[in-house]
Amino acid sequence: MKPIRVLQLGGEDWSQTLRIPAGVQWYFNDLAQLKVKKMRFELLIIADQLEMTPVEWEQLHAKVDPYNVVFLPGAAGDELQQYFLARTQARLLKSDRQAFVSAIPQYYYVGQQGIGIGPDAFSVSPNYQGSQRWQDSAALALTVDSDDWEPLANLRTNLFVDPKRQLTVWPVFQHDANVEIRYRFVLVYGSERQTYEFSEAQLQKPQVIPTPIIAHNQFLSVIIFVKGHGQITLGNLELRWARYGLGTFINGGQAWQDLESRDEVQFFFNPGDLRPPLCVCFAGYHSKKSFEGYFMMKKMKVPYLLITDSRLEGGAFYTGPFFNQAVPKIIDQHLQLLGFDHTQLVMSGISMGTYGAIKFGLRQKAHAVIAAKPLVHLGTIAQRSRLARPDEFGTSFDLARELIAAPNELDETSLRQLDQKIIDALIHEDASETSLNLAYMFDDDYDPNALAVLKKHLLGRARQINYYGLPGRHNDDSSGMIKWFLRQYERVLKEDFGR
Repeated sequence: MKPIRVLQLGGEDWSQTLRIPAGVQWYFNDLAQLKVKKMRFELLIIADQLEMTPVEWEQLHAKVDPYNVVFLPGAAGDELQQYFLARTQARLLKSDRQAFVSAIPQYYYVGQQGIGIGPDAFSVSPNYQGSQRWQDSAALALTVDSDDWEPLANLRTNLFVDPKRQLTVWPVFQHDANVEIRYRFVLVYGSERQTYEFSEAQLQKPQVIPTPIIAHNQFLSVIIFVKGHGQITLGNLELRWARYGLGTFINGGQAWQDLESRDEVQFFFNPGDLRPPLCVCFAGYHSKKSFEGYFMMKKMKVPYLLITDSRLEGGAFYTGPFFNQAVPKIIDQHLQLLGFDHTQLVMSGISMGTYGAIKFGLRQKAHAVIAAKPLVHLGTIAQRSRLARPDEFGTSFDLARELIAAPNELDETSLRQLDQKIIDALIHEDASETSLNLAYMFDDDYDPNALAVLKKHLLGRARQINYYGLPGRHNDDSSGMIKWFLRQYERVLKEDFGR
């Protein structure tokens, strides 16, 4: 594993008085490291008021990520130091110093990792006598009829737990009022065996499985227990590296959950230089549960929000009642935090992310939307899976089934009606203050009419529409699209915000 590099500025050198964990490299008042091109610090400790030039503060800001800065009481410093602490969302250290230092490997490690285990990875108990109904690959509906706790399903293969990591779990399920559920995790490492069990009351929020933090391989098995009488639906079991309250996926990451649907939206805010605009980037479809675009957006030095949808295999296009309510609230909260308004808001996304960027960009009356490979006809995407893209992106059926009012009627008529419903919602938004910047693939095999329909309904209504095309199908020339995406950001920031 990569070493965790810690820079302490000010005060007495803690490495001389405290026990530094293995794998932690300690630097004390070493400002020369700011000029080392590839040097980055996983943690910055400010132990006193510092006398540094504006250039040094900027160099330091480039070497450490927000939420990975702590400062001691009395170390708020002068105006420059306070500005730095605000930009990095620094945290006041109140705990015992040795306890804090000892926990550094668990809190400030490098990287993010998460997976979603679908219901098809579980085996239903051989004693189960009820009905089974698959909702495509998204969920499995079962019947519960027992007065006592009984095993309902178990994971077919054990889960590997990365060395020196613990896992946070968020299972997705729904059931009738007379049904109860609990999850049991059994850990095996060497000859040792430990059991951890979570009730539904505990699972009202993500839970950390308190496995030993060791360098050896560990394996988890999962068993689902139920009791009661009624229907239950099992969805994904979401697992991610634990951050122990400091964040989701990475330090500073947040997650909001809806306890009824078990939907979850994750977001990360970087204050940048605290100057307009606020740039919001919606993640594309990706099976690895994580934040996308972190370093790409950070290089712009602007305040930005990363928003991700980790439902299903790799995302559900930011759809559904919970997302429709939560996403605008997240954006509004951060606009208010920065003292900005909607004219200082830029929304963006690539592929799946364009659906969120366009929908919420119009709804929020954003100054600009930047969308590469736009997707708006979610019914068409599913319909074209049969002939245009056989055996590719089967999740489109899961998504369409979720969105259609009568989910058992998944046919061409219902898919066309779904498309029309989406377009009707878009064209009723006031686009007069929004500039749309769109890049499409000439032979897009997911949503070939997205650009034409957006132009038809928004040309003359939007403040401006700019579009650009590249040869190829939807998943072709991603590098070319990313270059266009970054050029549009550069242009909007320069021309509209003087950056």
